[in-house]
Amino acid sequence: MRSLVELGYAHTTTQEVQRRAGVSRGALTHQFPSKTELMLAAVDHLYEEFSASVRQAAADLPVEPAARVRLGVELVWERFHGPLFVAAMELWTAARTDPELRAALLPHERRLGAQLRQLAGEVFGAEIAGHPAAEAMYQVLLTSMRGQAMAYSLQPDADRGQYLQHWLTIIETLTPSR
Repeated sequence: MRSLVELGYAHTTTQEVQRRAGVSRGALTHQFPSKTELMLAAVDHLYEEFSASVRQAAADLPVEPAARVRLGVELVWERFHGPLFVAAMELWTAARTDPELRAALLPHERRLGAQLRQLAGEVFGAEIAGHPAAEAMYQVLLTSMRGQAMAYSLQPDADRGQYLQHWLTIIETLTPSR
């Protein structure tokens, strides 16, 4: 994973991973017969760590829906600046022109997407997750955050708080106060 994040997909070779891991070529290829399988396993591992950290943070969110959603959006936005996002961005870009990677990545991404939707229910709470528009808002939120985080990867000095504030303003407008 570190190689993918530091060097990018094109320069993350199985030999580079083997060198960094300090294992023999045979040991690496026994576990991961192809670069694609190695990359997907690495993302799976990082996603499990990501999920555990989100669940732990979600457990501390307030029960009151408006406050929970606001803090939940902040929690999700923070996750778009870590290694999972960088690794995913590298894989999505590579999959555009690599048919083998694309074929392996699409079902993998669908499964992770379903898991992320379940995780969103834990972050935003049952009341919000059960709202008829929850799925649409969740998709717009993630797509928007993904795009903005990609833009920030090219502009690391940009004001990231301004984007988050736009989302929080939308939430405050749409969330009824009690």
